[in-house]
Amino acid sequence: MTNEKATLNKVFGVFILAMTAIMVIAVVVMLASGAKFVPVMAAPVVFLIVGVLMYRSGRRRSA
Repeated sequence: MTNEKATLNKVFGVFILAMTAIMVIAVVVMLASGAKFVPVMAAPVVFLIVGVLMYRSGRRRSA
């Protein structure tokens, strides 16, 4: 993998992690306001895993 692609993986990984943080905050606010838990609220876990894997892939290849 070239350095450009590794950098792109890192950037997208950080972007996905940031979006995951926003989704987690939204889920916490919904639950705090009395909403019942539904399975789709677990989606941030999937995004967290994808974001971490993309970021690690970019870090490993750029070094």
